Amino acid sequence: MRRWIYIALLICLAIATDPLAHSADLERGKLLHDNHCRMCHDSVAYKRSSAAATDYALVRAQVVRWQSNTGLRWSEEDVDNVTAYLAQTYYKLTQPTK
Repeated sequence: MRRWIYIALLICLAIATDPLAHSADLERGKLLHDNHCRMCHDSVAYKRSSAAATDYALVRAQVVRWQSNTGLRWSEEDVDNVTAYLAQTYYKLTQPTK
């Protein structure tokens, strides 16, 4: 019985630490951005020299801030998806592994 518990724990640990298991859905991030953010933010907003977001954590903080300010109430997954989309598309930042 213990053996099966250890095997199950190892499988869960492998899934939980797999960076691909936590990768963001860039297509969903793009859709959310285009539907909810694009009306105020065109691509020029992300290319200013005084960008508010200079690393991945700051991009995420801005996504959290604005989705909250606009009352969108996105899930953590949606915030991650939009953050990953913006970071990769506009800021050329890589998604950190969890």
